[in-house]
Amino acid sequence: MAVATSFAVPNFSGLLFRHGQASTPFSTMIGAKPLTTNHVEFTTGQSYNTEKGEQPKISEVESLTAPEPEVTTRSQLTNVTQIFHKTVSISYAKQSNMGTLQGINVAGQQPNPNDELAFQVVRRMEKIGQDIEFTFINGKYQKATTDSEANMSRGLLTAIATNVLDLDGKPLSYWLVAEGLKCIHDQGAPTDNIVLGVDATTLLQLNLDAQENKLTIVPAGRDINGLKIQTVVTPLGEVAVAMLDTLPKGTAALFNPAIMSPVYQPVPGKGNFFLELLSKTGAGETHQIFGQVGLDHGPEWMSAKFTNISEALPSALQKSGGTGA
Repeated sequence: MAVATSFAVPNFSGLLFRHGQASTPFSTMIGAKPLTTNHVEFTTGQSYNTEKGEQPKISEVESLTAPEPEVTTRSQLTNVTQIFHKTVSISYAKQSNMGTLQGINVAGQQPNPNDELAFQVVRRMEKIGQDIEFTFINGKYQKATTDSEANMSRGLLTAIATNVLDLDGKPLSYWLVAEGLKCIHDQGAPTDNIVLGVDATTLLQLNLDAQENKLTIVPAGRDINGLKIQTVVTPLGEVAVAMLDTLPKGTAALFNPAIMSPVYQPVPGKGNFFLELLSKTGAGETHQIFGQVGLDHGPEWMSAKFTNISEALPSALQKSGGTGA
């Protein structure tokens, strides 16, 4: 176990900068309506199939006899919550030694941060947030059958099985986005309030396609739970475009955040993602952070995903002769 001690975690003065990605846009977009459960398994909804319209051919004589009864069946899809668990340990000597600074210092400077425990707890919570974001997008489903097995929540990309467009190395374009919307529409799902999640490379491809074909992309066209997101206007509706840094390379997804929610499983009397002091065994303090959450991704056929998207930057695409689908 890594313990924060005086020489292992030295103190410095100066502005403190975070290096690396720490945003959680997907979790933010779906977080407006959190759900809670007291059961590790929860439903993501149930569905039934509708029949296609057809013209009946029934004579008057035939109408005197009632037709055979018909029945519509329903199916249910479930997901599970999973555990997120971190530990922070600080020695007493480290807590009492925050005034000792290493590196370049001038008179009157103070350590930054000045509270090692608070700093380490916040960093672990940031890591848990990143783990949740990654799981909600990429998580592989596993339902434990014994206490020694881990429950693992199904992520959005794993859930999507009906509307999958393999681009076979082509860049994502405006009309391919519209084709993804058509796939959702063909399943009888609404195509309003849809968000296109992309990585930075795919976002640049889409903007190049819009620029070359004089298509409409509105900067900061929508606000979703405080996130300013640009909008692509298609014949089947407006699509908000958001960068999701935890997407696998060459993958993008169309989804409706209004039908999705985080599902929390709080511990009675403690809540969820709580900080708890563990029993002492020496001159220091060890705290644990514990929480359980899973993704309610809604009906998977109301979303779509693009796979095998070109990973070439727009500059390379322009040299090779275009971005068309």
